[in-house]
Amino acid sequence: MPSANLSASLKHKTVAPFWLEYLLDAALRAGVDLSYALVESGISNDDLEDPQSRISMAIENQLLKQAITGSADPLFGLHMGEGIRPRFMGELGYASMSSATLGDAIELMIPFMKVTTEYAQLRFEWREQDGDKTLWLIWASDLEDLPTYPARVDANFAAAIVYGRWLIGQELNPARILFKHPPQGDEAEYQRIFRCDVTFGQPENAIVLPGHLLDLPLRDADPEVHKVARSRMQRAVTQYHARDNLLEQVRLEIQKRLQQGIPQLEPIADQLGVKPWTLRRQLRAENTDFSSLLEDERRRLACDWLLHSERSVNQIALDLGYSEQSAFNRAFKRWFDITPVQYRDSQGNHSFND
Repeated sequence: MPSANLSASLKHKTVAPFWLEYLLDAALRAGVDLSYALVESGISNDDLEDPQSRISMAIENQLLKQAITGSADPLFGLHMGEGIRPRFMGELGYASMSSATLGDAIELMIPFMKVTTEYAQLRFEWREQDGDKTLWLIWASDLEDLPTYPARVDANFAAAIVYGRWLIGQELNPARILFKHPPQGDEAEYQRIFRCDVTFGQPENAIVLPGHLLDLPLRDADPEVHKVARSRMQRAVTQYHARDNLLEQVRLEIQKRLQQGIPQLEPIADQLGVKPWTLRRQLRAENTDFSSLLEDERRRLACDWLLHSERSVNQIALDLGYSEQSAFNRAFKRWFDITPVQYRDSQGNHSFND
């Protein structure tokens, strides 16, 4: 990508404030204080502390370049990854910590990647390797021509492995690590961190995990904490997508209000700064209405809680605003032609096992 296009792309992409804090912390540990550069760029403490703010990637990239240059460490990205902590992961931190298994935690990371940074996408694929089923976590970006690109991949991969070991409380290793870029420094450092076969100049960036690791329980698994943390994480994802999208903004307000009772259009319209009749008209223009959005959100949350929480069906019914379980049962049967209990029993296998 030509440099002019790269610059334009950076101006339009953003990162979350907790990602920038992660970078600033790594730079400080490497002996580089970026606080003055941060002030010069116009980023305040309020920006960093506001979970809804977004930081221009043009600023983030300049700070990353200064950190790499100032530290004189070509493996700054790799060492940045080693310093990962839950507080540098935003709402994903506690949601992943409190998950039941490693597979559950990984599944949360995929949709949240876009919230963290807009410079890469994460997806997974099952592949056979030496007769064994392996999970490939594949990291793709449209900014491969960026000079800081290799450091970004190094940081994300090192963080994923270090954090994964911390989650399970065991020093287990991936099966393979593949990088598209060449080594940025001593290859022994890559071996020290990943402790597996690491290859460079590959067609894709990928972490390859043995399938059995996904079923490992997490040391801090806590169903009650996870219920709250997962809801916060889902709201953060919705909030990210809602920035310029009316339907997502309404869905976000429905999510916020659902467990306090059945959400109503009027207070949501007031929150969005429009008249109720204006909101109804705008929703009609999007070929939907408030009742449909409310039912969509109830259906989505019902499926999520049945599969990913230990809440009873009766508790889920109450949390979704139904007066009693029988009303929830009727609604669920209308949606899927089976009862909530049958859905939980038939769909309960982890999606990574498909």
